[in-house]
Amino acid sequence: MSYIIGIGMDGEYYVGIDLGMINSVMAFTDADGTISIQRWEKGHTKFPSVVLLTPNRSYAGQLALDRKFYEDRYHFENCFKRMMGTTHKQRIYNVDYTPTELFSMILHKMIRTFEEEHNHKLERAVLAVPADFGDAEREAVMKAAYLAGIKEPKIINESNAAAISYRHDTTDFIGKAAIYDIGGGTFDVTIMDIHENGFDVLSNEGSKFLGGRDWDLQLASIIQKKIIANAGLTPKDIDNDSDLRRRILSEAERHKIILDRVDKSKGALLVRGKYIGFEISRTELDNATVELVSKTIKMTNDAIRAAGLTPNTLDRIVLVGGPSITPLIRSMLENEFPNVEITRYDPIHAVARGAAIYARSLFKTKSIKIRSVLNKTFGLKMGIDGEECVCNLLYRNVTLPMSREVVCRPKTDDQEILDVAIYENRATKGELHTPLTRSRLLNTFHIPLTGKISRGRTKIYIRMSADLEGLISIEVECNNKKDTCDLSSDIYLSNEEFSETMRRVRMVQ
Repeated sequence: MSYIIGIGMDGEYYVGIDLGMINSVMAFTDADGTISIQRWEKGHTKFPSVVLLTPNRSYAGQLALDRKFYEDRYHFENCFKRMMGTTHKQRIYNVDYTPTELFSMILHKMIRTFEEEHNHKLERAVLAVPADFGDAEREAVMKAAYLAGIKEPKIINESNAAAISYRHDTTDFIGKAAIYDIGGGTFDVTIMDIHENGFDVLSNEGSKFLGGRDWDLQLASIIQKKIIANAGLTPKDIDNDSDLRRRILSEAERHKIILDRVDKSKGALLVRGKYIGFEISRTELDNATVELVSKTIKMTNDAIRAAGLTPNTLDRIVLVGGPSITPLIRSMLENEFPNVEITRYDPIHAVARGAAIYARSLFKTKSIKIRSVLNKTFGLKMGIDGEECVCNLLYRNVTLPMSREVVCRPKTDDQEILDVAIYENRATKGELHTPLTRSRLLNTFHIPLTGKISRGRTKIYIRMSADLEGLISIEVECNNKKDTCDLSSDIYLSNEEFSETMRRVRMVQ
């Protein structure tokens, strides 16, 4: 997600973009703070987060969806948000595309459309990311912003942006709230103390592999079984028909929305020249997705405990995100937290609106104060009692910024290289060590050691820090020589690669 400020001939605009896995939304404020939602083709406020690639050009948004009917050869990309921060590449028409580049195409198209409509140049941005995004994912989003033309990107958590919007519209609320934010691809729950002077984040929990798309897939599975039974097909027939699978998923997306309002829905799909009818009920959908809701409730309870609270000390649960309108989510939360007020707030636009409000504060008024916490635990691989494990240094759910230093020794005299392996995990404060199997390797750095190196005497200082945005930096010092370790180096490109990638991004239609 990104929030951008643009200054033009007629004044100032402060823009917030909810860059989602399925759809993106842009909001903006003027110099006086009036908030508006940007509208796209046909007056829609949602910009499809999709890219269509052809041998000659690329398209983003609604145009990408429309061009499928006119192109002889094309490759369609969506739902790549979950791959941000990885080294994953997909080779399409002899070009390697990363999730970062695909996101930058969507972001660039949105920015360019806004600039053309409002005659404003957008150069500074606040990028909102899921609270569960680690350092690698956050760096990848920052890189996407650079590729899209944003010169000064900043980061905020999506749930924080939603809370800002909620506080803006509910000025009388002061207290401890859980922001239950379920989007198309990710889920976050943030416990925060909302007060007159700002927002204090107490804890975060979530998953970048849990969102509305998982509801779609469960419903698609139900429809697929009905199509198999009614059309006399086999599961292998479905596996071999990619077009039918896509149409089943599209039907699932449509009927999920219908079942939010009614108990039953009927549909039909063209299969081998005949329309095959089916009927699905909300009960079937609820039975298939109850485990998904249960996961979000467990994370909500975990977040409450991590914040040092109990459910009875929580004042309010605020539901945001498109899937939050699902009746089962509301009913299960009410059963789990009977003494807590539960309210649904602007499911589609909350994050973008909050982003725009925060952009105006960040770049002009300085009126909003947020104290966030680190979302993951970070540490170094070390040998403890003969076993390799992660020595945790910076802990999740601790208020930012933070810094910690450890001292280690070389393994041998005259050692020339120090290997520094950085890991992240979900350990809580007080868990000094975590097994490698429960941690994610972010990067390994090979630091050259200079000067006289003695196994028993030389001290090597390793300092790990997290800034206000939760970005991690590492510094290694030995014999008064300092080296820095850049965790995002694996997702960086050479100057030539960066220029070529930027050229492709700027040409998206």
